[in-house]
Amino acid sequence: MYTLMSNKQYYDAICSGEICNTEGISSVVQPDKYKPVPDEPPNPTKIEEILKSVQSNDKNLEEVNLNNIQDIPIAMLTELCAAMKTNTHVRSFSLVATKSGDPIANAVADMLRENRSVQSLNIESNFISSTGLMAVLKAVRENATLTELRVDNQRQWPGDAVEMEMATVLEQCPSIVRFGYHFTQQGPRARAAQAMTRNNELRRQQKKR
Repeated sequence: MYTLMSNKQYYDAICSGEICNTEGISSVVQPDKYKPVPDEPPNPTKIEEILKSVQSNDKNLEEVNLNNIQDIPIAMLTELCAAMKTNTHVRSFSLVATKSGDPIANAVADMLRENRSVQSLNIESNFISSTGLMAVLKAVRENATLTELRVDNQRQWPGDAVEMEMATVLEQCPSIVRFGYHFTQQGPRARAAQAMTRNNELRRQQKKR
């Protein structure tokens, strides 16, 4: 490939107003070199210790982060969600990339119906189906404490009905001011954006008082 420019060379020329990088104009285009991004270190959290702390309602435990721990038994995650029902100190509950499926989604839904301390819930990058997501969304309607919900990047696309339910939940739950999901349908996407704008405005007005 001769007399061509790479993207970087092109934007260098645009920014400077003149062609300052001539490599690729009179020679073969060279690929840009990018620095490798190192993998995230393994999550050091010990699930047994976290479970005991949640069960004892440890006042020093405000965040449960089990992200990227993929060998947690379903029974232990279910027990953890059950213990979270009565916990009054944990503010953030995150199960990203834990290979959680519908049984865990149902346990999370049961937790949301009773827990009144969790403000942030993240269950992204799991194997939860449309049925499991629908259970979580229905439970969110019964929870006025949650302000952040992230459910994106499941193994399968949840479908139109779930995306419509997401938009409805955001419209009916003004407490939610942060929502993590990339809509594929224009209708629910527009409704969700409008609801989030309203929810954040309501939150801003409440802080002023």
